[in-house]
Amino acid sequence: MRARRGLVIAATVGAVLWSPLAARADGGAYIAFDRTHYLPGETATGEAYVYLEKQHQGLLDRGPFYAYLLTDGAVVRLGHAIPTGAIRVGTFSVERSRPEWFEMKVSFAVPDLAGDFYPVVACNDPCTVSGFKEPLSGLVSIVQTVREGALLTQRQQLRGRLYALRRRWKKTEKALAELNDRFVDTNRVRLTMASEMSDLQGRLAANGSARDRVPRPLLPTGVGVALVLMLLMLTAAVAARRQPELPRLHSSG
Repeated sequence: MRARRGLVIAATVGAVLWSPLAARADGGAYIAFDRTHYLPGETATGEAYVYLEKQHQGLLDRGPFYAYLLTDGAVVRLGHAIPTGAIRVGTFSVERSRPEWFEMKVSFAVPDLAGDFYPVVACNDPCTVSGFKEPLSGLVSIVQTVREGALLTQRQQLRGRLYALRRRWKKTEKALAELNDRFVDTNRVRLTMASEMSDLQGRLAANGSARDRVPRPLLPTGVGVALVLMLLMLTAAVAARRQPELPRLHSSG
């Protein structure tokens, strides 16, 4: 029943509608209770802080403001009579904490109802001010045994841990997706560089083959010239030695 009831809570609280009868003033919209789960007969204490600019502080004169615990899908509507499913459980006290801030408190004995979550809303009677810009509401859980309350608290803690784990998992998935994108980009760059390297190696190999096909002289040019000059000088010397001697002429006395 609690699981099904949880789907209706938001709609029930949100159904405390805002209308032109309520002044438009900034302020808090949530009644914080001192505990989550209550046994029937225990005292629940809730408080809220509302912000009211000076021109809107006259709204407080429309009080007193009552706390209504809603049962059977009851909805408190501005300008309408309080429905039978709304149980008046307490009256809010209003104290100024700062020039434009007011503290609203309420304490009440928890009624003996079936275990469930119940919305608690604030409104005057007849309902013309249910909040200050937004409806003023909260939520209490009524349980039949202490054990039930402990189990519900444990379940809420487990749900909180599950929610945190899901958030961490989503962040991890996002990080993994980013890493995968970086890997793909890096691999693309690697393949491009490998292709360019292969092309460069092919060009170097082609240039080396072309150089190997050019005929090379047996001796360096300088050495060859020196040998030619030496051969010419040797040939000239040999030729000079083989030249026949000319006959000598003797003069007569």
